[in-house]
Amino acid sequence: MSECKYAVVGKENYANFRLSETLLKAYGENNVGRFLELEHLEPFLIQNQDYPIIVCIDLFGYDLHEATNLIGKIRDKSFPKVVFNLYLDKNEYRERNQELPEKWQTRFTHYFKTYKESVDVDFEPIVRASLSSSQHEAKYNMSHEPVRMTPVFEKGIVKPEIDTDLKKSPIAFISYSRVDWDGFVAGLVSNLSKAAQQVWIDKNYILGGEDWLDAIGLALDVCDTLLLVLSPEALASRNVKMEYRYFFRQDKPIIPILYRHVEKLPFELATLHYLDFTKVDSQVSFINLLKILKRQRT
Repeated sequence: MSECKYAVVGKENYANFRLSETLLKAYGENNVGRFLELEHLEPFLIQNQDYPIIVCIDLFGYDLHEATNLIGKIRDKSFPKVVFNLYLDKNEYRERNQELPEKWQTRFTHYFKTYKESVDVDFEPIVRASLSSSQHEAKYNMSHEPVRMTPVFEKGIVKPEIDTDLKKSPIAFISYSRVDWDGFVAGLVSNLSKAAQQVWIDKNYILGGEDWLDAIGLALDVCDTLLLVLSPEALASRNVKMEYRYFFRQDKPIIPILYRHVEKLPFELATLHYLDFTKVDSQVSFINLLKILKRQRT
């Protein structure tokens, strides 16, 4: 499979220059294009249409109607195999999200994102990590019909047992230690499925295998909520830490679920309200979990 091509679309400022320089360093000058104006992007796409292409666009640097119309035109009509990765400042997104065209209020959440960082942060590892899911999809699109949820991702989905509109059903990512599967997590997945909640779980993958790595990267981006099953082994797990920290960075909801007592929560989790399943009447906690998930569906 050919190497990906990258386009950085954004006005002349430090953040956009930093991203383009990082991509040049990581992937080579022959694979990276830099564009200040929206209309200059299409010739690059035509020239490189035989390659997987990722467009990193500083969305809020442009007129939002003009920029979103361009993205829609490219993704839906002209170049459906192109993958967009939105380059954003978290605070600006929070403040200006309501300015997006109405259909983008929801659509926005389904795009890959890279967040701008302060000068003192080592940026290249963050960019490489944030682009991994975009790269997987761009390469997949070159030999398949462009879809968001690729087969490697779909193997981990547990769908509701009752009929529901899956297009409107959020997907909850379950982060856990595998030692807790038989005692708790398997039952939780089953109960959520019976309650019409769509979940993603890595049980069907070989831990650390290539398909697991691909699926985890895509699932972390696509899933709407993280259900974090707390136990001593989970908090000691490098993979669990990676998963909940990624959700923190993406500003997506995390719901801690206390399965077994832990001595001390990491500082990132200390301020989050957790649901206590260690009590005799854990059904109350499960009902509260469903209420939280239901609120996120509306």
